[in-house]
Amino acid sequence: MATLTTTEAAVLALLAIEGETSGYNLGRLVQRSIGQVWTPARSGLYATLPRLARSELVRYRVVVQTTRPDKRLYRITRTGRQALKAWLETVEPGARDTFFLKLFVGGLTDTDVLLEQVAQFRSDAEARLAHFREIEKTNTNSGHDWYHRHLLRLGIAQAHVDLEWAEGVTRALHRQTR
Repeated sequence: MATLTTTEAAVLALLAIEGETSGYNLGRLVQRSIGQVWTPARSGLYATLPRLARSELVRYRVVVQTTRPDKRLYRITRTGRQALKAWLETVEPGARDTFFLKLFVGGLTDTDVLLEQVAQFRSDAEARLAHFREIEKTNTNSGHDWYHRHLLRLGIAQAHVDLEWAEGVTRALHRQTR
């Protein structure tokens, strides 16, 4: 089974959550829900559906309309669910946006998988923070370094926020399993 692109995984996740829908409605669903963490180009979304159908990850049926062009209604297949499950379970170091998408559709997987994903996010944030702290040691805060320092401080602050947030998510996931 081929590895899913982020767009393919997001489409499969939406179909798994929402059920059968048209490409048009899928685009509207993206805007109303998953668009908070991932937004594809509309053309990319429409191009993904036939590709998923050729790979037998989705099926469609044609609905004949009298006043409009016929439309296709897509639904995820068993193979699509297996591919989505494999994607959800794959931990990708450094893949921040993909992680947010996986957490957003976290109801499609189990808590242990999500805890692994959050642990990787936390590890990535710790590595970023350590990297910024190393840079901080050599920053002279003069000349160009004066300007660089402002972004360095932002990076350090963001890494701390990410770590605190990840800890909160971890605690919440542990409480959910009780």
